[in-house]
Amino acid sequence: MKELLRDPRIRRLLLANITGSIGSGVTLFAVPWLLVQQPGGNASYGTVTLVTTVVLFLFMPYYGVWVDHHSRKTMLLGSELFGFAAMGTLAAVCAFSGGYNLVSLCAIYFCGMLYYTLHFPAKFAFLQQVFDRSQYQSLMGLMEIQGQTAMMISGGLGAVLVEHVSLSTILLLDAGTYLFSFAIQSTIPYQATHLTADAAPRTSAWRAIGEGWTWLRDRPRLTVFFAASLLPFIAVMVGNYLFPIYIAQTLGAGAWVFGAGEVVFAAGAILAGLSLPRLIATHSARQTVPFTIAVFAAGAALLVLFPQVGAYLVAALLLGYGNAGSRVARSAAILHLVDNKVMGRVGSFFHAYDRVLRTVLTSAVIAIVAAGGPRPAFALLLALVLVGLVAVLRSRSALPPAA
Repeated sequence: MKELLRDPRIRRLLLANITGSIGSGVTLFAVPWLLVQQPGGNASYGTVTLVTTVVLFLFMPYYGVWVDHHSRKTMLLGSELFGFAAMGTLAAVCAFSGGYNLVSLCAIYFCGMLYYTLHFPAKFAFLQQVFDRSQYQSLMGLMEIQGQTAMMISGGLGAVLVEHVSLSTILLLDAGTYLFSFAIQSTIPYQATHLTADAAPRTSAWRAIGEGWTWLRDRPRLTVFFAASLLPFIAVMVGNYLFPIYIAQTLGAGAWVFGAGEVVFAAGAILAGLSLPRLIATHSARQTVPFTIAVFAAGAALLVLFPQVGAYLVAALLLGYGNAGSRVARSAAILHLVDNKVMGRVGSFFHAYDRVLRTVLTSAVIAIVAAGGPRPAFALLLALVLVGLVAVLRSRSALPPAA
């Protein structure tokens, strides 16, 4: 990892990513918290979460094809320009209208999630193309440390700003970080080696998902492993809807607990980013992924069984470690085992799987929260993760011992 940090490309990438992630993290901390404080905010938050998930599910297949057939650097820079334009525009709207309402908060949330959808597939393919295979494990560890350090900072900063600074100011800060990230990443050398004369012909978006499925269908146990090891991440994404409601209603706590939970979650993830590259090198992904999923399940169980602030913070630590650990090990395995020429299409399949499952689960937890509160909803996510743990244990033999 120290050797990788000597590479000026990775230093620029880390600087750009951590800056952009802090800005977007503060915004996506502030908006859900402000939403659930509004009259009818829980229902509106659930609706915008569900609508966003469905829209991005329909969009992702087309974007996966674009990533495969265009410069990954261009797509990456385009995501930063979108973030700058969207947040700058919404900041102006909030400033000139004298504040925010449910509609503007929902629009901000949607644009923030669309930025993530544009940014991460392009960045993943970009990293695989720019860096050597021998660097993948350390690279994924560094990316996780960077992302979670940004989350830790944005969680603490967001808890302060949301109660003392106008939303338009927060959005302007966010827009500025996107512009800074664009400027830094534009200086990273890049060659689009996948755009060659013998590259795969262009296909329709839904056919691309089919091609990704064809590649995966020939490797069924590997597909099960990749799908099951994604479940902690999906649980976190669905849990992001539940966390502010759990804190406000079940714990009866304020924004400081929300911010503290974000910081502790990030601390657990940073610990995973530091430790997982060495664990993977020693024990391989097939050994470490079941362990990290089990840690995540323990954190989810605490949320269900012990609705107290202290238990919530311990749970956040375990969830952060388990989610990040699974992501680092899974991402390193994908970079090793999936051909870069089909990375976008394989990615499209898993993004579609992610969005479909997220849509179903979000719909379910919205109904569960309305009927019985957030604790039963977390119990559903715990059951899902335990199913994933069993599936990973049964399919991990598909990975090469060194992967």
